[in-house]
Amino acid sequence: MQLNSIKIKSVLDKLSDIKKSLNSGFLERKEVIDMIILAIISKKHSILIGGPGLAKTAILKSLVRRIYGLKLFDFQMTPSTDISELISKNIKNKIGIDNCDIALIDEFFKAPYATLNSLLAIMNERIIYDPEPHKIPLVSLFATSNEKPDKSSDAGLLPLYDRFLFRKEILPVRSKENFKKLLELKDELKFHETSLNREDINILISASDTIIIPDRIFDALYEIREALRCKQVFVSDRRWKEVVKILRVSALLGRRDAVCEGDIRILESSLWTYYSDIRAVKNIVGRELN
Repeated sequence: MQLNSIKIKSVLDKLSDIKKSLNSGFLERKEVIDMIILAIISKKHSILIGGPGLAKTAILKSLVRRIYGLKLFDFQMTPSTDISELISKNIKNKIGIDNCDIALIDEFFKAPYATLNSLLAIMNERIIYDPEPHKIPLVSLFATSNEKPDKSSDAGLLPLYDRFLFRKEILPVRSKENFKKLLELKDELKFHETSLNREDINILISASDTIIIPDRIFDALYEIREALRCKQVFVSDRRWKEVVKILRVSALLGRRDAVCEGDIRILESSLWTYYSDIRAVKNIVGRELN
């Protein structure tokens, strides 16, 4: 890690402190917190699947508040939402999907098909048409939904759904000990004051590009791809290219100069399309790691 390594270590130390603080306030949400951080630094999009009251949006908002300079656009879709409602000039606080860094779109798939289709270029190319095309500063879009995708879902939405590199189901707190802690937590969580800024995030984004991927990792990815194909789990070539970026970010956050086998486990949230694929993906990734 040659890029200003002292600064990188300082940023990683602060990020570690923030993660520790979030994990103390959001019980059994370590994987979600790690995924959100990975998504922001790799500049990829995510979908969080689960019912209301599971801290899907609270975790992201708490993290973004700790990164000065990031603009958050928070919006809830309805069956009548038009794409124009997401544009800054039509919003009271003047922060919209066209000028934000992080977008949080609740009840994502409740929106009409035309609105969702308009988001395709925004997510894929960071371009918006108003009416002329122009680039937007969007880093990551986070969608939430309580609808689990299955093979009966509208095939027309698959290109849009494929833009979510991270897919994560969030479940209620399970363990008895954490359930007790949850009931004892104060309604207003107070987190440690460690914070980052936009430049810190840019440093990590640049540093991740220097991470090495050894040939044995490419070999492991090929074996996983072939095993998934045998189980009729299709992963697009575009998605395989994109997972290379998150492997590099995972290694960086682990303070390593090269991707290792352990980083591959994060792909469990990226290699499934339908809900029925999840078990096959976990089994195949786990088998490859063992």
